[in-house]
Amino acid sequence: MIAPAQELDFRALLARGEGAQVVAFRMGGELHGCDIRLVEEVVTRQRIHPLPDVPPHLLGMILLRGEMVPVVDVSAALGLSLSPGGARPILVAGVGGARVGVAADAVHEVMEVPAEALRPAPHAAGEAYVVGVARLAPGLVTLIDLAELLRERTTLDTRTA
Repeated sequence: MIAPAQELDFRALLARGEGAQVVAFRMGGELHGCDIRLVEEVVTRQRIHPLPDVPPHLLGMILLRGEMVPVVDVSAALGLSLSPGGARPILVAGVGGARVGVAADAVHEVMEVPAEALRPAPHAAGEAYVVGVARLAPGLVTLIDLAELLRERTTLDTRTA
């Protein structure tokens, strides 16, 4: 798991013009990428256990090697919606000393984003989390600051008892 002190600012990394590695995933019919350093693993074929009386963006929990991990839908924060369907891949991210799963429609691959492929972020829904757009072989990839989105959209209590 990434310790809070080790979390690097994705915006700052891209601003340095060095390029980056991202995990590419599909959400709302669009291709997105997030900082690879944030994603601990991708989980497939894992049942999400729904919980009663929780906000709609909290899809439920998964049991991952004995640990309960909350799974969230961040698509609304980006002005999108997940495609209707059953089993979803889940990106498990380390944020603020905790782990949280992010539901996606599909997870593609790790991609190298060279500095020359980067373009400034457009102004649109979810613009606070969009840090840029990259023109890559599969098409346009919207780069999002998933760490910032999760910090602002989740209320994980990371204090130890």
